[in-house]
Amino acid sequence: MTVEVLFLLACAALAAFWYDSMRAREAALDGARRATEAAACQLLDATVSLASLRPVREEGGMLRLRRVYRFEFSDDGMRRLQGRATLSGSRLERVELEPHREQPPTWTVIRGGRDLDDGSY
Repeated sequence: MTVEVLFLLACAALAAFWYDSMRAREAALDGARRATEAAACQLLDATVSLASLRPVREEGGMLRLRRVYRFEFSDDGMRRLQGRATLSGSRLERVELEPHREQPPTWTVIRGGRDLDDGSY
């Protein structure tokens, strides 16, 4: 093969990798956005950053790239908490959120129950 053909193949491989990385990044951002909304939190900066990239074998023996993206979110508008989105290829595997403040429980008061002021519990 000539040098020009090798150069074109390398450019095509680089472009394919870049395109796959952009698709994976968008999937991670979408997963982070959905997870923070479900937890009643706010995704900060509306961005994710690549923290880890490594090859892994899936169940069928297929070799894929596992990407871990980090992002920040807030549960009260003041604190910055960490989250991670893990992808295999461009498929979202899981989203993890740092422990954060839960929404306060809703209490229901029912009148007419037994009066416990007599000392019996």
